[in-house]
Amino acid sequence: MNNKKIGISLVVMATFFWAIMGVSSRYLTNAGVTPTSISFFRCLIAAVGFSIFLAIFNRAAFNINLKGIIISSLYGIVAFGLSFTTFNIAVERVPIAVATVLMFTNPIWVTIFNAIFFKEKISKKKAFIIALAIIGSILIANLLGTNIADLDFVGIFAGLLTGIIFALQIVIPRFFEGTYTKDSMLIYGFIASTIVLALFTDFKGLSNTLSTSISPSMIVINILAIGVLSTFIANIAYVKATDYIESGLASVLVALEPVLGSLFGFIFYGETLTVFQIFGALLIVVAAIWLAKAD
Repeated sequence: MNNKKIGISLVVMATFFWAIMGVSSRYLTNAGVTPTSISFFRCLIAAVGFSIFLAIFNRAAFNINLKGIIISSLYGIVAFGLSFTTFNIAVERVPIAVATVLMFTNPIWVTIFNAIFFKEKISKKKAFIIALAIIGSILIANLLGTNIADLDFVGIFAGLLTGIIFALQIVIPRFFEGTYTKDSMLIYGFIASTIVLALFTDFKGLSNTLSTSISPSMIVINILAIGVLSTFIANIAYVKATDYIESGLASVLVALEPVLGSLFGFIFYGETLTVFQIFGALLIVVAAIWLAKAD
């Protein structure tokens, strides 16, 4: 298998694992596990897995000064702990397809943040693409296709906020390029977000949920799926893929995520979208791909 095929295979695997995250999250919330608890286990498993990974392949990542630990911790609390929680809230309240597509607006926010913080010019083409994504977000949220009273604004806002915060995962490390490595910021970020989320996790309630559930093993399996597959393996696979293919191609392939997320939502929960929502989803996917290929 040549390098390009390896890179594409890694991205497709990461995308698949990200796409099933909505299904696992919905199962857990339906079982009575809170969004914060789901986020806690996601960060905990990622922290443990990534620590083992770095201990084997990059021990130097642990060597960082106190200022770096503080910066990385704040980065993790916001970029991981908060974004994981808002995604879980969105999946709990709106269709998986809607939550996934709104999260997929992150390339648009990256472009906007880069223009604000790093003075990168937004060309007329990029402005047009961003406008397409905004129209797509309005349609996927069904703002035009239902009564205002029937809209779940909390779920829609949580989905949009996930996309914005997800973008910060990419933007924030740019402020510290050459000072702290991404691996260092990731590992201390995961550790800090785990500690903070532990303060808001109802362990007693989780214990009661497991003890009263008709299938406690499925709760454990879905927690592991989100932590191991959708966070630890998926993120490492995506980062590793960029060693074999250009980041632009990787970004385009990730466009499969909302498509697969919508498909899994239909298969597992019978969720369907209106014609306008499907069109909005397509607009966002096309905008993200176009933006990845734009100059």
